[in-house]
Amino acid sequence: MAALIAAISLSHTATADDLTKEITVEKDIVLQEREAQKLLLLPQFNLPAIETKNLKWTYRGIDAPVTHDITLLPPAAYEATMEKSPYRGYLDAGYFPLLEIGVSAGYRIVDKEATRLGAWLQYNGSSYKRNNRAGDKIDMRDHTATIGMNLSHSIDGAGTLDAHLSYRLASFNFPIIPGDGVSQASNTILAGIGWHGAAGNFSYNAAVDYGFFNFTEGHDRGVGSSSLKPLTENHAKINLGGAYGFDNRNFVGADINTAFAGASNTITTAAGGSTFVIEPRGNYSHGYVAVTPYYRHAGTSYSIKLGLQLYDTWGGDNGFRIAPDLRADWRSGDKFAIYARFTGGNPSLNDLSSLFTANHYINPSLAYGDSHTRWNVDAGFIIGPFAGASIEVHGGGGKVNNLLMPALLNGQDYLAGFYQPVDFSDYHYGGAFNYRYRDLFAIRVSYDGAPQDYDKGNAAWLDRAKHVVEAKVTVNPVKALDLELGYRLRSGRSAYEISPSGLGVAQFSENLYTRRVKLGDVNNLHLGAAYQITPAFTVGVRVENLLNEKWDTFYGIPSKGVSGLAGIGYKF
Repeated sequence: MAALIAAISLSHTATADDLTKEITVEKDIVLQEREAQKLLLLPQFNLPAIETKNLKWTYRGIDAPVTHDITLLPPAAYEATMEKSPYRGYLDAGYFPLLEIGVSAGYRIVDKEATRLGAWLQYNGSSYKRNNRAGDKIDMRDHTATIGMNLSHSIDGAGTLDAHLSYRLASFNFPIIPGDGVSQASNTILAGIGWHGAAGNFSYNAAVDYGFFNFTEGHDRGVGSSSLKPLTENHAKINLGGAYGFDNRNFVGADINTAFAGASNTITTAAGGSTFVIEPRGNYSHGYVAVTPYYRHAGTSYSIKLGLQLYDTWGGDNGFRIAPDLRADWRSGDKFAIYARFTGGNPSLNDLSSLFTANHYINPSLAYGDSHTRWNVDAGFIIGPFAGASIEVHGGGGKVNNLLMPALLNGQDYLAGFYQPVDFSDYHYGGAFNYRYRDLFAIRVSYDGAPQDYDKGNAAWLDRAKHVVEAKVTVNPVKALDLELGYRLRSGRSAYEISPSGLGVAQFSENLYTRRVKLGDVNNLHLGAAYQITPAFTVGVRVENLLNEKWDTFYGIPSKGVSGLAGIGYKF
């Protein structure tokens, strides 16, 4: 305890003393180079205001023939896409036993911003055996090869020049009941050049198209003569058009179209007693000219076109006529749209190359006059999509003069390849339901119908079907795989036999009798699949008529059994 008290006393004495100490601090300043720093104020980009504009009405239209049955699409120009493809060439090839071949290829020889020159080819071939309606097994073969070139050249600030040239060779057999028929071939040349440009608010276009078509063999089955020659046809079309835009909403313009066709070695048919008498015609020419002035207004949610078509035809159903060209569209947001058309005119040459594209089995010695629409009304609406679902409803009717429809002559049970011009009442109606769930699958079910009579039905259907039902399911389980299952039914298909005498059939007019002949219903269950191995390489398969059903494509032409293509698609 004494030692502790002594230690505390000593500590207290030391802290109580006034202790001081001088300290001298020397400071050295060293200059250093500091790293650069970003500016506090970033540069700003002044972008122009975005102006919303409506798409302009197209000032040039080219009639596309309607494909009336199950046929392959015609070859498309490779360089016709709006967006330039990173690939200059493509190859699609497929095969299906016993013999079904399809090959399509193309390459851009010149691939510049202003100039594109491309060449392409397409080959479709098939050979199969099938029983005809008489029970005889016949060999059916059909081979078509097409080669062509397309040119597009743009001149900055002036316009664009387009040109095309193609040649098609078709070789096939023309069946006759009974028997395999005769071998037939045809040659087709199509060429054209066009220009479309603009000068200020005025836009214009001009185009000239030429076509050559001939058959190499003549045959007379179904028309009663033994010395028929195959015909040769030349046709040409000239299209001119221009429009002036007062602003982005109001336009006035006019289209001028003229066309003519001339054929040699042609014949015609005339009623005489109980048969159709053959009258050699030699050379036959016909044509038309049509002028269509119009006014067009495009609003934010609607558009209207007010026009008239004045046209004159010669060499066939001659006469000067006036037809309406009125169109209107209206939409409410993105969930409802409605449209209506009241049109007419639009004469068609019925040139042989167009008829041959839809139906190879036409008589090689018969040429036909033009057709035209007296009037036509079409209307429809679309509801949706709501939660991926949408509904389409459409319908229409009209009158067509000299519509060409396949026909049979005089109770003769063989294919004549004959078309009968009919003043036709065109009626059609239908609807569709669509549903899509994200990117996984999509469903479409549609129905189209038409009345059926010799002079009444859907003018676009050469098989005169009464009901058409289609259903298709597309599934995408993974991004690179597309699967499709579909079914098509065309019921009530038929042709009409015509005769100037009774022959126990229904009388249509004072000197014409008709009888309906069934072609069989199309029941086509088809399956397709495609897998994209790389962006440039795809493999796929499509099989048609899985149920192996039988029907006549045209009268006397038996449909294929199970058919299709399996192959590859490669872009380079």
